[in-house]
Amino acid sequence: MAARLTFRSAALALSLCTEPACAALQSAERVSPPAGAIAAMDAGDPVRALALTRTAGDACGARSATTDACTDLWLFIIQAALVADRPAEAETAARRLLAVVPADSEETAGAQLLLAMVLQSRGRHVEAEPLLRAALNTALRVEGTDGVGVGMIAGRMGVVLIAFQRVAEAEAMLRRAVAILSAKSDAPPELLVSVMIDHGLALGMLDRHAEAEVVLQRALTLSGAGDTGKTLPAALMASGLGLAAQQRYGEAEPALRRAVALYERQYGKLHFETAKALLAYGTLLRHLGRAADAEVMLRRAIIPHALAGDWSTMEAVTTAVALGELVAARNPLEARLFFARAGLGARLRVGQYRDHGAAAQAERASFAQVFVGQVQLAWRLAHERT
Repeated sequence: MAARLTFRSAALALSLCTEPACAALQSAERVSPPAGAIAAMDAGDPVRALALTRTAGDACGARSATTDACTDLWLFIIQAALVADRPAEAETAARRLLAVVPADSEETAGAQLLLAMVLQSRGRHVEAEPLLRAALNTALRVEGTDGVGVGMIAGRMGVVLIAFQRVAEAEAMLRRAVAILSAKSDAPPELLVSVMIDHGLALGMLDRHAEAEVVLQRALTLSGAGDTGKTLPAALMASGLGLAAQQRYGEAEPALRRAVALYERQYGKLHFETAKALLAYGTLLRHLGRAADAEVMLRRAIIPHALAGDWSTMEAVTTAVALGELVAARNPLEARLFFARAGLGARLRVGQYRDHGAAAQAERASFAQVFVGQVQLAWRLAHERT
């Protein structure tokens, strides 16, 4: 009998495959990922793993478009694509998975959760929200109010609420998610740490810094000793951001510097997650008055966005604005280019909303500095030309 796509297997599918986690999701009735692909993931080469699995996935999909025979392949492709920073391929596999699981089942909810997490990895929270709400309704029906699936989905909903600037609601939901997962011995440890990190960030946004430090310190402890923990870079970055929010820049600097190094080691220099850490570190260096060092970090942070040609993420917009502000006095023409990219990204993000609700208004408000910067720079250039 085929293994079910549960909330736990959804979590495993998005963890790094350095253990036999992927193999545990396989079944004799399903097509397994190629052995070479699993070995490549274990060896830290997700690009090769994805290439080896892609052909098998296409062949399986052509033969079994309406059955779940390819489920293990889709799970593996999602995992490898996210680690390799290939979100489009992860999204395609997640949608193919959702198309073949039984309707109105825990398998459906698991597939909805996976697709939502893929969308969230690129800041597409508007699209992720209805998937998460549907998955949460199923989890409540299947597990009750305190199941691992409920805790997991509540944690992802908390991230959506933060993106929509509904931080108080997000904090309450994330607090509940942490309580649920902490009480479950079968909850994946990395999942608990991830939710704790988001909870700490929400507390910091509410200026509840003492509580945030306690939560984030626990996340750091659970992330593992040394530099081997998979969640350690995220915990370090959250801790550094929390300290920076309190203007404790000197204390934040080593945490963010170490987070950058760990992200580079884990994902590579051009990965989206590395770019986020570089943005955080570059912003901190600006606060420390180290403008030259900040510019180096921010220029490195913007490269993945430029290579992908995608300026619609919050990180891309923020990085472009930061670089525009940093070089405006020295090179206003280059600054104008950065602000133009940020403005394009802001318009793309605002354009995804179909209404003028609270989420849309929060998104627009966060981009005010983009358009103010563009206007100020345009006036400066016009003045210099006259």
